Formats: sequence, C-alpha cells, structure tokens
Amino acid sequence: MTQILLLVEQRENRRLLLEWLAVNYVVVLPDSTTDRINDLSQFDRAFGMGIIDGLALKRHWQWVADRKQAEHPVCLPFLLITSRSDVGMATQFLWQTVDDLIIAPIEKVELQARVEILLRSRQLSLTLKLSRDQLDRTLQTAQELNEVKTSLLYMISHDVRNPLNIILGTTQVLSKYKQRLTDEKQQELIDKAQTAANNIDRLLEDVLLISKVESGKIAFSLQPLDLVKFCNELVENFQSSLKLKSQTDAVTLVFVSHAESANACLDASLLRRILINLLSNAIKYSSPNSQVTFELNFTETEAIFSVQDEGIGIPAKDREGLFNSFYRATNVGQIPGTGLGLSIVKKCVDLHEGQITFVSQEGVGSKFTVTLPISQVSSEPVLPATS
Repeated sequence: MTQILLLVEQRENRRLLLEWLAVNYVVVLPDSTTDRINDLSQFDRAFGMGIIDGLALKRHWQWVADRKQAEHPVCLPFLLITSRSDVGMATQFLWQTVDDLIIAPIEKVELQARVEILLRSRQLSLTLKLSRDQLDRTLQTAQELNEVKTSLLYMISHDVRNPLNIILGTTQVLSKYKQRLTDEKQQELIDKAQTAANNIDRLLEDVLLISKVESGKIAFSLQPLDLVKFCNELVENFQSSLKLKSQTDAVTLVFVSHAESANACLDASLLRRILINLLSNAIKYSSPNSQVTFELNFTETEAIFSVQDEGIGIPAKDREGLFNSFYRATNVGQIPGTGLGLSIVKKCVDLHEGQITFVSQEGVGSKFTVTLPISQVSSEPVLPATS
C-alpha cells in the first residue's frame, strides 16, 4: 500500500485525516510527543506523498524542498491543508514545495480526489524515469556495440591481414623459387604459412567464442581429465612452436606439476582456451632469452594453474580494464595482438565459477593464477587430454 506522510499540527484535522486515509493507505507520522512537530532532521522513512498544514510548512519548508529534490526527477507530491485566511501566508512557500492545496473545512470526497490525482502524478513520473533509464541503457548498449564493431573491424583489418600477407608471401616464394630452395628452406616457409593460418583460425575461434558467451549460447560440459597429461600435451605443442623462433629471441617454457597425475572434472575445451591464451600472452610479451614457468597445483577441491613470465609487465593504470574485450596495455608497442585473450580467459573462468588473479611489475614480468573448483572423478575411465 502507498505510504502517505502526515505533517499536520492542527489536532482535529490530523485526527480526521488519519481516520479517512488509513482505510486505503499506510499513514506515516513523525515521532512527536506534542502537537508541534519540532525536528525532522532524523526522519528518513520512505513515503509516496505528503500532506502538510500551514504551521508545519512554515517550519519545515526547507526539509520538504530537500526531500523533493532528493527524489528528482521522480515527483514527490505534497498537498497543503490550509484555511482560507492562511492562504496568503502559505503562498510564499507554495511554488517551492507544494503541488496542490485544499481549503479547510476538508471534504472527504475532495480529499480523496486530490490524493489520487497527486499519486497518479507520482506514478507517471516513476514510469517516465524507468522509460528514460531503459532508453539510456539501450543507448549505452548501442554505443558499446558500435565500439565493439569498430574494434572488430580494426582487428580484422590488421590482425588478419598480417598472417594473410605471410601466407601469400611464402606461397609466392615457393611458387617462383621452389627449384632453387633447399628442402630445409622449403619446410621453413611451409611452417611459417601454417603458423599464420593457425593464427587466423584461432582469431576467428576467439571472436566466435566471445559471441557465444555474450549471447548465452556457449556449451559447458564437465568431463573427467588427467590434468597433468592435459598440460604436458599443451606444453609440447607450444615448445614445437617455439623451435620456429629465432634463437636470438628464444623463450624457454618450463612446466612444473606438483603431482604425477591429477584427475578432475572440468570443461576440456574451455580449459584449453584458458591455458593457451595465458601461455601465448606470456611467451609473446616475454623478454628475449627469458623463461616462462607454467605451474599446476592440485587440492581436493581446486585445480590451480599459474603462468609466470619475465616480460614487459603491466602498467598500473592498465590493470583495471585488462579483462575487457579488445583492451590492450599501453606498453605493448608494436607487439601484435587483438586484446581478446584475457577477456576470453576471464569468461571461461567465470563459466567454471572460478577465479583469476594476477600480480605484475612493469619491466619485470607478470604472474597469472587461475583457480578452478573441481569435481572428483568417479570410477569411469578418464578421457584423453585432447578430447
């Protein structure tokens, strides 16, 4: 029921109003041991409209004005009860604080009509505010979608074009000069083209995953995994890729497991996305001839993965937005990237109801730690790590 605040010092009017209004509304009265309402500074109860008489208005008009302002743009209506002789006195506060007035002696039908009209005004203002808030949210969403679209087009034009150029360049070289190239050089060019194609494929998969997660269409399926085997196979794939790098830029990847086997139920596809992105970032942003350490810890209830590098680190000003899509730190320079990796990691961790934390020092390196709750594996056979 709607609550109506009654600020009426004239005793008979207060009694009459309380009797009439209590039938259809909750009547709120300020605490007072006398007829005179002396202090409203501590009164903080919510109400839908107020009814006030001239004596109370003269003493508390500023409080009324403040309460109305606090509710703006929602209308908080006040109805003034006054005698005909006091209308002149009340008009000095009328336009600042009062939305309507009624002349005593009060007629019940007139009171009910004016109260309903004022409450309807409040309800309309509430509806307008909700509509405006919804419109603001819609505009904000449209703006964010437009920014995502712009970022996506920028990413496609740069991060797809570069590997495409590599593929085109290597195929042209192979086509024109294949007879002059050694078998080793031919294989090197083929490996470069294949790596570039894999980069495009992973980029498209990342964009598709972001879209599925944000639309709520991502599949989430827990399955038994041997995490040590899973991580070892992942590291082997990365180490094969690292062999293609120039020795002057060599990065060593080290895997440390604190158990010979660790069986748990997790989503293999999402876990792979988490670890691939963390390891890729660690290697990409590492200093030449440095080490990336990938560590697996295991408890009865959690699997804990950490990836530590000795790279460029993350500036303090960039840490807050680090998990936003398309966000990149300001110190990445010419190092290529889409700004999707950590956003995908965060979304995959959230789907597992896990946690990701990091510590970083610019110019020294970063360590990311992912903690995922696990379900213990039953007696069913453990699926291969590549499933």
